[in-house]
Amino acid sequence: MVDGIHDGVDGGAYLAEAVLDPGALESIREANIAFLELVAGLVRRRPGSPAYGLGPRTAGAVARLDALGLRAAASCPYTLFDLRFDDAAFWDGVARAARAPGPGLLGDEATFGRTAVFLAWHLARSSELKAALVLGMSAKAYRTWLGLPLAVLDHAGSLALPTLSARWGSHPRFWPRLLEAVSPVDAVRAGTVRQLGLQLLAADGIGKRAPDLAS
Repeated sequence: MVDGIHDGVDGGAYLAEAVLDPGALESIREANIAFLELVAGLVRRRPGSPAYGLGPRTAGAVARLDALGLRAAASCPYTLFDLRFDDAAFWDGVARAARAPGPGLLGDEATFGRTAVFLAWHLARSSELKAALVLGMSAKAYRTWLGLPLAVLDHAGSLALPTLSARWGSHPRFWPRLLEAVSPVDAVRAGTVRQLGLQLLAADGIGKRAPDLAS
């Protein structure tokens, strides 16, 4: 065990490397950077406030990251944000509502909402395993995503946006250790924190589902 992380999570790291090609990893990184920039922007507008489920201290640390630290923090094989991808009932409702006409939204949050749902849509179309590994998407939610046409994704993003939160935002170790590892960047420590994320994925049930999904 290293820093509270079980050796068995190495299997999760191997699975991520085996399943996600460089293009997918870069798309995940870009989406994570967009989320971290959203957090930083909110902190700059409202200093000392929480942001998307991150406490004021953690959100402030995100806002202080330089470009190198931001990229290092975002370089995880899973999203650092959550849009209730494990909640099938929620996405069933979004899928139904998104087919009705809706107003177009402007601003940084709307742009991120589009980024997030397009990433989710492409991962779901690619494979159930990728959607589960990267987003924590449940099997039932995955089936809903398969039925979402491309034309409704903008509206779906705007409907889901109010639920946006940092993934594992209330976890006592993940975000503090991630930010400590990238400010300044320490590749070894950052890799250890990424493995902690894989361990949390396993605890969320993704690790248990992975063998079935891969078969």
